[in-house]
Amino acid sequence: MRESKEKRFLKIYNQYKDIVFCISIIYLKDYQLAEDASQDVFVKVLKKLNNLRDESKAKAWISKITINICRDKLSRRSRLEIPSETLINSNGKLDDEDDRLTLREAVGKLSVELREVVILYYYQDFTQKEISELLKIPETTTAYRLRAAKSKLKEYLKEDFYD
Repeated sequence: MRESKEKRFLKIYNQYKDIVFCISIIYLKDYQLAEDASQDVFVKVLKKLNNLRDESKAKAWISKITINICRDKLSRRSRLEIPSETLINSNGKLDDEDDRLTLREAVGKLSVELREVVILYYYQDFTQKEISELLKIPETTTAYRLRAAKSKLKEYLKEDFYD
């Protein structure tokens, strides 16, 4: 039984480690904090692995754990506000070489409520209905937040694309 649990955990870890880190870095806007959150997620996954009965729901289950851990980390730091020069690009390097706002930075500027629906919808390919179930909010609220996020992103990025 123990070996089976370890194999199952390793399979899940290898399949979802990049997704967990991606959600964490976009949500938290800090490389080290995202690494810590990712580790916390997989510690929790290991502890609660027996709760996952349906493997087809693993992505949603792990995404929800990740979001909850990121929320906890944000609340512990009493509303994390990191200057854009400390945001990390996909290569793990600081994005201070270019003054233009990247999409990742623009998403990072969104409020937590808007950022989480963007991450789940555009980065993780969840449907609006699945997001509503994950976040325990009405589907109309999910749709509103996606529209509001698109509007804000368009506003943030407009200058860079039209200069």
